[in-house]
Order: sequence, then structure tokens, then C-alpha cells
Amino acid sequence: MRLVNSAVRIALACSALVFPCRHASAQHAADNPVTSADDAFGLTLGLESIGMYSPGQVRGFSPRTAGNLRIEGLYFDQQGSLSNRVIEGSTIRVGVTEIGYAFPAPTGIVDYTLRRPADGAPSATVIATAGPYQGKGLSLDSSIPLLGRELVLPAGISYQVSSQTPYGAYPGYTSTVTSLGATPKWSPTDAITVRVLLDWQQTRGAKTFPLYYTAGAYQPPSITRSYLGQDWAEARKLTENAGALATWKLNQTWSLAAGIFHSAAHNPQTFADLYTDIQPDKRAEHLVIGYPNQSLASTSGELRLTSHVTSGVWRHEFIMVARGRHGLARYGGGDVVDLGESTIGVNVQVPEPNFRFAERTLDRTEQWTLGGAYRVDWNGRAELQMGLQEVNYRKAVTIPGVAQTKVTDHPLRDYGNSAVVLTKSLSLFAGYTQGVEDSGVAPSIASNDGAVLPASRTWQFDSGLRFLLTQHLKLIAGVFELEKPYFNLDTSGLDRELGVQQARGIEVSIAGQLLPHLDVNAGLLSGKVRILGADLAALGVGPTAVGQTRLQYVANANYTLPFWPALSLDVSATHFGATPASVSNDIYTPSVTEVNLGGRLKFDILGRPSSLRVQVQNLPNSYRWTNVYTPGFFEWAGPRTVFGYLTTDL
Repeated sequence: MRLVNSAVRIALACSALVFPCRHASAQHAADNPVTSADDAFGLTLGLESIGMYSPGQVRGFSPRTAGNLRIEGLYFDQQGSLSNRVIEGSTIRVGVTEIGYAFPAPTGIVDYTLRRPADGAPSATVIATAGPYQGKGLSLDSSIPLLGRELVLPAGISYQVSSQTPYGAYPGYTSTVTSLGATPKWSPTDAITVRVLLDWQQTRGAKTFPLYYTAGAYQPPSITRSYLGQDWAEARKLTENAGALATWKLNQTWSLAAGIFHSAAHNPQTFADLYTDIQPDKRAEHLVIGYPNQSLASTSGELRLTSHVTSGVWRHEFIMVARGRHGLARYGGGDVVDLGESTIGVNVQVPEPNFRFAERTLDRTEQWTLGGAYRVDWNGRAELQMGLQEVNYRKAVTIPGVAQTKVTDHPLRDYGNSAVVLTKSLSLFAGYTQGVEDSGVAPSIASNDGAVLPASRTWQFDSGLRFLLTQHLKLIAGVFELEKPYFNLDTSGLDRELGVQQARGIEVSIAGQLLPHLDVNAGLLSGKVRILGADLAALGVGPTAVGQTRLQYVANANYTLPFWPALSLDVSATHFGATPASVSNDIYTPSVTEVNLGGRLKFDILGRPSSLRVQVQNLPNSYRWTNVYTPGFFEWAGPRTVFGYLTTDL
């Protein structure tokens, strides 16, 4: 903490020389996701996220994997992660929040928002973080007017030691992350706006988190939640994102929007640390896999032309869109080294093996879409939207020593949604949409490692209501059904389509001010992802998709002290019910609830608006094994810890 405090003082002193003390629209000391969110489906604001869903999980599936990401509403095929230097946050659009949103998709849309530029005045925000565990960092994000409001340069830099892994935050599994980014905004006229996206992020010394595989239908025995990795198994990663967006109001009727992006992730050094054949007494085989440079790159974009026509109380929109992406990936070529018998939970360091890498697999993917949509709004009381898209999908995978395999698909995909306002407080909605998703290739643990999987044709139906409980409190409730192919390993280890995933459920969101000074954000998802198909039992496939819980909920409450408005206290709870941990459903992970307790204090530092955020995470020290994101088990959460950050607007 002493290091962080020193860094903050230095940053404040340096920044004060550049930025005068003026408050602008891009400031962040007052950010609070609980009071900012309109619903409980998912909102990321700065360093914090709330809601049931995230870019990696909506209604049990991943919008990121499905290719349902947008930047300011425009199609974006992400390969390298976006840093907070360029992204203000993200919003999950699902259910009623997709009404009026052109070309929705099954499993929802994740819409990223670029950093907001200051309104013609120079500004900056300094954030110093401490925790969880060994984490600490410092970031400086600025907004510099180069030509008044016409040309503004939001830019930032960050350095942090992170304890985040792909599976969450854990003690000892640190990495060093440096990021630079800028999102210039040029508005030569009121009708034209151009944004540029430049983002660079480097990760070094990323400790490899182990995964665990049991020898039978049982979970691994409990182990200590401490660092159990190999010191030399440190991954390196470089992600780069670049692009440009433009909007142009051609006249009173026509408007044009366009975006083109390039996203890349380069992993020159990665490892997998695996404990296999785990016995009830904790004995296991210890395997480590080293991988040569794994690279993913994609160029994507969208061109959209919209006509706006108003006739009395009727407002019409005609939308024409063209989207495309071209992806190139090189992966595989890893070398498996058997380190012999081991005991899980005991950290025994072994010498780094001499890995001998093989040739990598080459993966090319193209997808081009032409579509049209129509939307009509009647006096703000009812609206109807429908659209049709023609998708051309091609994927070719070349495995060293194996003939190239190809998959093509050319479906027509349609959608339609509607909403009607019955009273000032009550509105109803319903929607149906189809999609096409990349199913990827068989993983390294499959007997058909690297085989290209067919594209997934998906569809989704949902309906429900939105009701204003009070002027400041909103309820959204709905039902949904979603279907997509089910790919997983069969009893012979072959990754193939085993059936159809049918997800049916109920979701509820309550968000807003419940009482004076008390804001809430709560969501519940109750349902089941069933597997439908012939002879599933003979294939070793259970009735429920692996990793899919029947019940999850989140609840957040933020209370601002009436006698001290600068201080607010908050509590959050996240619950996941029992979850199938194997394809055959013969193993279930138990339910678990995580509770976080925190507070936020607003004050001034040298006359600058500031806030201190402190949160105790996993207060009850909840523990369980899970395999939500991978066939291997991992610990669901790290032990109880504290996370805090100090924000100062300059």
C-alpha cells in the first residue's frame, strides 16, 4: 500500500502540470455501477462489473465465443482483449434490452462503449489499485482537446501486477500487465463523427494455473488454496486492437455508420499444468504441456445505411447492413511431458523440461453477411422490428500431416421482435432471432484433436414484461427458449455433435432505487439446459449440459448514508446452484454462494474530486470445485481477500 500511495502522489504531481483543475464529463471518481445500471443483465463500468451476465456467459452460453460482440453498436470480431484504456465499459443486451436494437443474436449481444472524451476541457483520471492478493497497479487516463471540441484525444497508460487468471483471481498466480491506448474523436461538423481505436496490451510472467482430472466419477479431494504452479511456467502474451468508426448524418432522412477493426492475440509462450488420473487419496499423474507461439488475428467490420421516415405518429426505419470477418489462427504443436506421480495440493518444483515443439495447425475463417431490417414505432406506444440476413460462412483447417478439412454454410437467418406499452408502468415484449456461430475445432484432449467442427445454427425465442414498480424502480421478467448444437467428447474421446442443447428458463431483473438512499440491482435465472438426441445414454451423455446450473442469482445493494452522503456501503451476493461436472451427469459440483462487502468514500485531494473504494471479497470464504469453463476441475474462488482502489479526477 505504501508503494501505491507513493505512486499516486507522483502521478498527481506530474498530471497537475499538464491538466488544469477543471471537472469534465469524462471523470470517474463518481462511478458506481449499482446506481448506474438500468437492469441486472450485466454492466461493466471501469474496474467493476455487476449483473447476472458477462461477455463470457449469457443464459449459460458465451456471446464472445458466438461472435456477438459490438463496439458502439458495430460488429467486432475480438481475438485480443480490450483494455480499460480504450473501453469505458460494456452492456449486455438480452431480452427486452434487445428491442429496437438492429440485428440481435441468440445468447445476447455484448456492446462495448469507447472511452468518453471530455467536453472541450482537458481532464485526467488517476486510479491506484491494491489487491486482490498480490495485485497492485496504477493507471492514468486523460482527455486532451487538440482543436477544442472538434478534435479530442482520450489516451491512457497503465501498469499493474495482476492476480487474475482465466478462471478468476487466486493468490500467487500473478502476471505483469502493461497497456497503452487511445480513442481520438474528430467531429468536423455536427453531422460527422470519426473515432479511432488504438490499443496495446502486454502480459509477462503469467503464472500457469493447474487443472485437475479425476480417475472416476468423483470430484478431486479438497486441497489448500495457495500457489501450486511451477515457477518456470510463465506465459507471455501480446494483444493489439486497432480500428476506426464513423457516423455521418447524410440528410434528414439518411444516415451512415461504418466500422473496421483488427484484433490480434500473440502468445509466444504458454503452458498447461495438468493433474490427471487423480485418486481419492490425492495421488495423481502430473503432466505439463508447452506450446509454441499461438496466434489469433481477425479483421472485421460493418457498413450500415439507415433511413428515418416520420409520418404523423409513425416513425419508420429501413436498415441495410453488410458485415464481414476474416480470421487467421495458428495453434497447437505442443509437447506433453510426464513429470511422474504426484500428490495434488503439494507444491513440488521440478526442473523445466526441454520441450520439443511440432508444427502448428493453420485455421482460416471467413464470414460475410448481407442483411436488411425494418422498424416501425407508433407514437412511442408500440414498435415492431424484423430483419433478414444471408450468411456465407467458410472455415478451412490444415493440420500438419493431415489433409485440409473444410466447412461451409450459407443459411438465411431472420429475426423479429416487438414491444407494446399498455400503461405508463407496464409494457410487454417478445422476440425471435436466428444465428450462426463458429463451433471451433476439437480440443487437444480429444481423439480428433484439431478437427474442424460444423458451424452452429442457433435460434432463440423470449418474451416478458417490463413494469415500473415505482418511478425509480424497474422490474423486468421474462421466459426464453434457446437451441444450438451440443458438441462435446463422447465415450471414445471423440469431439463431435452429440445432440441439441435446449435451454429454457425464467429470468428476473430488479434495478433502481428501492428506498431513499438505497439502490438495488438483483437478477435471477432459473432454468435448465437439456440435451436432446437419439441414444444419448449409450453415448454416455446425461440429460443436462455439463457446466450448466439450474439456478443462479445476483443481488447488489448500495446504501448512501443520509447523514454523510459522501459515504456509501454496499453488499453483493452471487449464487450458483449444483452443476453437472461431467458429460454423463454422474458428477455434480455443489451449490455455492459468494458474498462481497464494501464501501465507497468520496472526498477531495488537493481540490480534486476523489473516491476510495474498498471491498472484502468472498466474505464467507466459500469453496468448491467446478469445471464451468473447461473439462478439467478448478477451484471456484480464491480465499477471502481485500480489493481497493483510489480514483482521483484531475
